[in-house]
Amino acid sequence: MSHEHWQKKIIFPQWVLVLVLGMVVLLAMSCPRAHAQTNDDLKALVAHLKFVIPDETALVEPQKLERFVAQYQKRAVSAGLKDIDRQTAYVLLALYTSGKGLEQPEFKQVMAHPPASSDQFSDALIGLPQRVYDSGQPLWENAVNGSSR
Repeated sequence: MSHEHWQKKIIFPQWVLVLVLGMVVLLAMSCPRAHAQTNDDLKALVAHLKFVIPDETALVEPQKLERFVAQYQKRAVSAGLKDIDRQTAYVLLALYTSGKGLEQPEFKQVMAHPPASSDQFSDALIGLPQRVYDSGQPLWENAVNGSSR
């Protein structure tokens, strides 16, 4: 399917998140860094996200993307997600919903006792109801819509 087709879709298909989270787990397992709390770790997370979803992140102004990722990475760390792979999954959900998915009760329930393993955490996020993913526009759609005004 073309990139334009995905831009026209209003709903976010869960299978795409399954694919992206699977890639994140595989890539994170090869990442030697375990904790992301420094500026270098923020840059590593941003670079990782640009690798995982390059077309989407390219639509967001770089400073805006870095500020957004920093905000949600900090929230992930505060919630006990010290490892980069769970932080990546957390920030991906935030990116795909402009942060709105993280406000949903189902997500908050997962975060009340977040799974310790990256696989279980990814599975928990993948298992969230579609309405969590539909709760907000992807950040890059907001960026595209905002720049056309």
